[in-house]
Amino acid sequence: MPENEIQKLDEHVKQFIVDDLKSGDGKFEYMKIDVGKQAMNGREEDFEGIEFYASAFQNGSTIYIYPTYEFTENKKPCGNDSFSFLLGEAIRPYEFGGILWYKNSKMNDWEISGNLVANNQQLNGASYSGSQLGTPRSAMKFMGTTYCHASVGTGNDNRIVMGYSYQPKEVRVELFGWQLSGKQMIFVLAGGIVVGIVWWRKNKSRTQK
Repeated sequence: MPENEIQKLDEHVKQFIVDDLKSGDGKFEYMKIDVGKQAMNGREEDFEGIEFYASAFQNGSTIYIYPTYEFTENKKPCGNDSFSFLLGEAIRPYEFGGILWYKNSKMNDWEISGNLVANNQQLNGASYSGSQLGTPRSAMKFMGTTYCHASVGTGNDNRIVMGYSYQPKEVRVELFGWQLSGKQMIFVLAGGIVVGIVWWRKNKSRTQK
């Protein structure tokens, strides 16, 4: 993996990646991907105090991807948040997981909050939502690293687009989404849980719940 990419990763994230790669067999090569973010509902302020990055490795036809977000300022999620990522058609995911860390103003290092479970899985990505993303009594920092095991897809689009919906207020239904590989994907979020997804291409539509 290129040195400049390694330096971007937190030590806990590096160890998480190493431990997950040990589950595979063989020599892994760093995979060049295009990492991006997209404002949900078109609001750039959604990303204030949140950073995104991802790494990817390949072993033959198997791809290991690690989408990650990190709070760079204290926030107080209350169970209504959602972290999601969408993959280009060059990558086809089939297994998801992850881990969440937290750190308050009195802590010098991150502590494990718990495992992350992709409670909505799709052919092009997944979302992690609800109380598993943290429900602290006071504002603090959180960092979530997810793993995605995938196979080589049929297209050439190797983008990974990530987004975080921060909703510290009362429960409400919300829509957020993005475009990738010529398709539009809209998540329907209610009470911090993704309850539906709408996909469509031009002149075509498909709804999944």
